[in-house]
Amino acid sequence: MTRKVPDPTSPSGHVLTLARVALPLALSQLSEMAMGVTDTVLLGSLGVTELAIGGISNSVFFTTMVTFQTILGGAGIMLSHGRGVVDSGGVSHDGRSIVSAAVALALCVFVPCLLLLLPARELFSMMGEPSAVIEHGSRFIHILLIALLPDLVIIGLFRVILPALGAETLLLWIMPAMALCNGLTNATLIHGWFGLPALGLYGSATATSLTGWAISLALIVLCLARPNIRAVLRPAAVQWPIFKELLKLGLPIMAGAAAEILMFQITGLRAGEFGTQSLAAHQIAQNTASLTFMVCLAIGQAVNVRVSYWRGAQQMVQARRAAITAVGLVLSWSVLTASALLIWPDRVAALYFSGAPPDATTMATTVLLLKIAGIFQLVDGLQTTFTGALRGCGDTVWPMVIGICSYTMVGLGFGGWLAFQAHYGVEGLWFGLAAGLAVTCVATGYRMYRVMWRCAPT
Repeated sequence: MTRKVPDPTSPSGHVLTLARVALPLALSQLSEMAMGVTDTVLLGSLGVTELAIGGISNSVFFTTMVTFQTILGGAGIMLSHGRGVVDSGGVSHDGRSIVSAAVALALCVFVPCLLLLLPARELFSMMGEPSAVIEHGSRFIHILLIALLPDLVIIGLFRVILPALGAETLLLWIMPAMALCNGLTNATLIHGWFGLPALGLYGSATATSLTGWAISLALIVLCLARPNIRAVLRPAAVQWPIFKELLKLGLPIMAGAAAEILMFQITGLRAGEFGTQSLAAHQIAQNTASLTFMVCLAIGQAVNVRVSYWRGAQQMVQARRAAITAVGLVLSWSVLTASALLIWPDRVAALYFSGAPPDATTMATTVLLLKIAGIFQLVDGLQTTFTGALRGCGDTVWPMVIGICSYTMVGLGFGGWLAFQAHYGVEGLWFGLAAGLAVTCVATGYRMYRVMWRCAPT
């Protein structure tokens, strides 16, 4: 019996297509979060000092690398658009040329990323970190730098181009395999299993670097085994017009991502000024919000792919339907998670304090921050969906401008005023985050309406 394939232009077709693209991306991002949790648990078995050094070193390294990785987003937009053009009978850029130019771009940003992370000792000194972090954290990062090339150039690029090429299922198991490989290798080298030397703190960094190389090689082998992917991976001469288009699309994406990441990073540093109780509450609320946000982020990336495709096929009606469907999916998920955080914040907080109950102040602050996180679940999910749709339309500059202005002036500026001048403490910082995300949501939503409905041809 032949299985009926749903019409991709039908409502159910849009839902299934978005889900097919978003699921591997969400699993990929959750796997990366699982790597961080695993590293934290394993380093925690060595002691508080090792846990702190590994935590801040991993945070600095991966935050910096991911920020530079986002510049490759233009490759996904161009490849998705090109698929739409070809499927509609038109002529587009050769996929080989786009991928080759993207590799060249990745190698170009690898250099400043490396130069930024190499002086880790000086960086930690500027941050006012303790001497143990300066000494051991800098060495930790230098070990992680061994895998910067495959992490940034290979894994980063494949995560962008595979969904654009319709091969996102490769990520469905390779990224969880990466998390499993990382956990096993970390435990082995930290504690000296299977007759290997116990490297302690540095064993974690060594294991993470080895995992980066192993998964990169596995991705290359898997992609070369697929003829359609192998065809676009064949090297081609880098064409300046394509490289310039990648820069035009990617630089604003990177700047917007940097603004959002910095808003949360600076808020974390500010939260520490109110003491360990506020900092602990902030970390729990941020970890929880980040976990639930992964689904919305994946849907935002999926709508980027689908809007790019339909725009290339010159079917803006379908591009709009894809965007509306994505908004519906995000709203459904966000209402669910927001309700959980608003109704049961004490139960969520208790999951983090399974060992020993916290003091009353820490628990009360955590519950309050989780409620605020529940409030901005909706606007955070929607803004990433609107931004994804806009990027699919090739509009990356305005989302960058909106993000930088709202995150700095509202998220940091207004949040800082509430926290320090109005004396709301860490709660004020989180009200600032919520306000910044709300402004971004409204502005990007209006921009999407302008671009996709008022200005775009039918």
